[in-house]
Amino acid sequence: MIFNLFKGKSEYTKNILTLVTGTGSAQLIPIIISPILTRLYSPEDFGLIALYLSIVSIISIFATGRYEFAVMLPKLNSEVRAIIRLSCFLALIVSLITFLIVVIFNTEISKLLGNEDISVWLYFIPGSVLLTSFYQLVNYTMIREKQFGVLAKNKVIVSTTNASTQLGVGYFFKSHFGLLLGNVLGQLISIFIIIRTTNVSEYFKATKYPLKKVAYKYKKFPQYDVPSVLMNTLANQMPLLVLGKFFSLSVLGLYSFMYKILMMPINLLSNSILDVFKQKATEDFNNNRECKGIYTETFYKLTLLGVIPFSILGMFAPELFSFIFGDEWKTAGEYAQIMSPMLFLKFIVNPLSYTFYIAQKQNVDLIFQILLFILTFFSLSIGVLFDSVDLTLAAFSAASSIIYLIYLGFSYRYSKGLVENAAQT
Repeated sequence: MIFNLFKGKSEYTKNILTLVTGTGSAQLIPIIISPILTRLYSPEDFGLIALYLSIVSIISIFATGRYEFAVMLPKLNSEVRAIIRLSCFLALIVSLITFLIVVIFNTEISKLLGNEDISVWLYFIPGSVLLTSFYQLVNYTMIREKQFGVLAKNKVIVSTTNASTQLGVGYFFKSHFGLLLGNVLGQLISIFIIIRTTNVSEYFKATKYPLKKVAYKYKKFPQYDVPSVLMNTLANQMPLLVLGKFFSLSVLGLYSFMYKILMMPINLLSNSILDVFKQKATEDFNNNRECKGIYTETFYKLTLLGVIPFSILGMFAPELFSFIFGDEWKTAGEYAQIMSPMLFLKFIVNPLSYTFYIAQKQNVDLIFQILLFILTFFSLSIGVLFDSVDLTLAAFSAASSIIYLIYLGFSYRYSKGLVENAAQT
């Protein structure tokens, strides 16, 4: 059925299929080993890595000033090299500042998070932020070069490295550090292979193109996109912080494991389509000042791909989680059942939201993300007030779903392009 949706010989469809099949293999690996991991690591261990990655994701927003998104936009490669050099410089500065903060305030940060076990992990955060920033820059450069086949193969390598490390450390050393080590090694090996086997390294060479010029030209990314993505990330990471702080590390582990497992197949399709949609929609918008055609085609495919799996999830998630991962994880399935409507909308919105960047509407996107943050804060507060995990997640899911629906409407409007929108106004 999936491949029937992508019939045709267009370059766009072929690129999607390339990434879907490659990423599918990559995502299949952690899904297969998940029943083993749940018997090697406890919910508390998964809660710890979730808290760690949550912090890294928040700090990484500032690391490059979001200039990595601008890699797709210039026609001149010299301008791209300037963007990459600027991004690397910013990432290094942010990582150094993060290191100083961790060294000075390690104890205070651990207490604030309500988990002293994370104290040692905090020292790895600056390195993870720098590595994540560089990883993103390399991947966006690959997308610019339309090297989707290499990207697909690389995702399998990353997934294999991550999985084998987590299994090996968990089995032989019985240490929760295996979850962290797998994540780090996966990114390192991915970057190494791409640089050695492609021409991506050419983009990281020196250029005479002024860094100040690209910093100013694409200033909307740090000006609007940083606060926008910060609001979005805080809204998405807030449940993790709230569950860990006001309930327990075990509850956090159950929720984070559920979210990770479900986001694997979601990312398989949604992010693969996003990578191709970025290139094609940007190209259409640059040439025709609109990308409505590819937008509606992508929306149709995403909806058909998601409606059946998410319906099954909404009806049978507790039983599925209990059967696959063990009775200890049935509660994670109950959480999945509650979150299924929001996850379905997230699956659709994720690729199509790139329209905001193409149409240079980061200021509008910022407003939406602030609204999402506010609604998330109040929805989670309701659950904490009544001391109910289920109510916390239900309120969060409902609030996010409302924003996603409105967000979808605006992204469609912007896909129509500058001429049509100007006529309407």
